[in-house]
Amino acid sequence: MRINELSDLVVKLRNFEGLTRKAELGEILEIFEEKSYDDAGFLDVSDFKVVVSCDGIVEKIVRNSPLLAGYYSVLVNVNDIVAKGAHPLGFVSMISSSSSKIRRKVAKGIKEGLKKYGIKLLKGHLHPDTSYDAVDAAAIGVARSILPSTEAKDGDSLIAAVDLVGKYTSEGWLKTFDSTTMKSSQEVLHHLNSMIEIAERKLAHAARDISGPGIIGTIAMLCESSKAGAKIDLEKVPKPNNLSLEEWIMTYPGIGFVISTNKPTECLHLLRRSGLSASTVGEITSEREIWLSYRKMQELFFDLKRQSIFGVAR
Repeated sequence: MRINELSDLVVKLRNFEGLTRKAELGEILEIFEEKSYDDAGFLDVSDFKVVVSCDGIVEKIVRNSPLLAGYYSVLVNVNDIVAKGAHPLGFVSMISSSSSKIRRKVAKGIKEGLKKYGIKLLKGHLHPDTSYDAVDAAAIGVARSILPSTEAKDGDSLIAAVDLVGKYTSEGWLKTFDSTTMKSSQEVLHHLNSMIEIAERKLAHAARDISGPGIIGTIAMLCESSKAGAKIDLEKVPKPNNLSLEEWIMTYPGIGFVISTNKPTECLHLLRRSGLSASTVGEITSEREIWLSYRKMQELFFDLKRQSIFGVAR
């Protein structure tokens, strides 16, 4: 990769729809007087934290791949719950479509997801007469200790952990790496339990699951929520051998997390023991800038002092 190619990659990342669509959150966050955005919300109940996440699946996927859309409505919410260090327990969903065929396939996909992740359907709702096709869902879990997105510390090591055994697909801007549908429930949960153990042993300060914005975009969201910056070495990002770096860093992996920690050795041991490919890809800084490096080249990706991933006014 030459210096102009790194510059071109940064431009593509900045304009990647998986990232830019997050800016629409700003108008909603303003109404609720929020300045940051986490994977999931949580509150104290007795000696535990109750953790709740909600998400919706892109309409094009619901229409074209309704079975997968139902399955992913479980996956994305479970990943959000686990990223906070919580055990996922229950699930609620809302299916909206005037097509019986789509509704049934979405429901079958949800059923497969619930079985895969070992959680219970608590409530469902159906809109059978809409002009659109959608599945929106939420999950609930419990935790002893939380990994928020808001507590990354200056000097922390930045870890990326991903399950690299899977298959890549692309549909429009949405690029996915399926690493769960072909595996047993036991295998998938074994991967996820490492995040829960990291939280319970208080080995990290902050974490997020790698979602639609990809690895670099997810790190940027973690930094904005924590009022921090980062230096990221692209050569150290774990990736499948058959994908280019450009493809991979704009991909939504079936299982993937970024972690901010002052105990990287312990975290890496747990993540690798669970079967994830995990590497220290950089460090958290106090400058509120996201810098990308490749070999001896460097480019500024995002200046969080002047810009906002979440569309929050500066």
